[in-house]
Amino acid sequence: MKRVLIFDLTGPMAHFRKYYTNSSSLTYGFPPRTVLMGVVAAVVGYERDSYYELLDRGRFAVAVKVPGRRLVQTVNYVRTKREDLTELRRLGRARGTQTPVEFLLPEGDHRRLRFRIFFSHPDAGLVEEAAARLRENRTYYPLYLGLTECIAAGEYVALAGPDDYDVLPAGTALTLTSVLNAALLQEILLAGETPSRRLVRERAPHSFGPGRILRPPVSVIYEARAQSLNVRLAVPACRFLVGDNAVETVAFLEG
Repeated sequence: MKRVLIFDLTGPMAHFRKYYTNSSSLTYGFPPRTVLMGVVAAVVGYERDSYYELLDRGRFAVAVKVPGRRLVQTVNYVRTKREDLTELRRLGRARGTQTPVEFLLPEGDHRRLRFRIFFSHPDAGLVEEAAARLRENRTYYPLYLGLTECIAAGEYVALAGPDDYDVLPAGTALTLTSVLNAALLQEILLAGETPSRRLVRERAPHSFGPGRILRPPVSVIYEARAQSLNVRLAVPACRFLVGDNAVETVAFLEG
């Protein structure tokens, strides 16, 4: 792995739809890997369905920086497909469907959600272009947190070279700040945990195949209140020094 782009994705609310929900739309507490791919694609200007194979070669990690709370609202969805246009022209309206939607909002005094994203790719030019666009605040497409109604902003943090981070060997006891692919976990270190941690484990999308077909999801683990987690991993982790001497120890979702 060479250069790693680090940036924050922020916004007042989010909805990262759980793939297995239907009549009621529930949200993940973090952007899954497929969302991260879409965010990078929007930054550099790849159209929908054109980037799955390319960005699947990338490496992604995400850290939840602001704790979230859940709020369910009933949303009135209006069908705008071709078969509804006749009725829309005749009646001046289309039938709506009321659907409960769970939104993720910042908890406490926080005004915005914040997710720190780490992105690397074998194509160094792609990473550098994304970094330049974020640094200059000129993403190709607007960014959002899951839904187009959840407008987001991308904030450049750093472009780390190989000398700017440490690679921690597998089996090292470390304090992890990122969402973890459960398949990479060797051991959770709970002794002396203060304050207590609330861990969430759930299945999340990982990548798309041709035709936007969802490939098998993976199990992920994260701390529900945006706290770090003491673990040993079966793969190496990366430790970054970010901003005002803040340490971020992350495990890329691909291992």
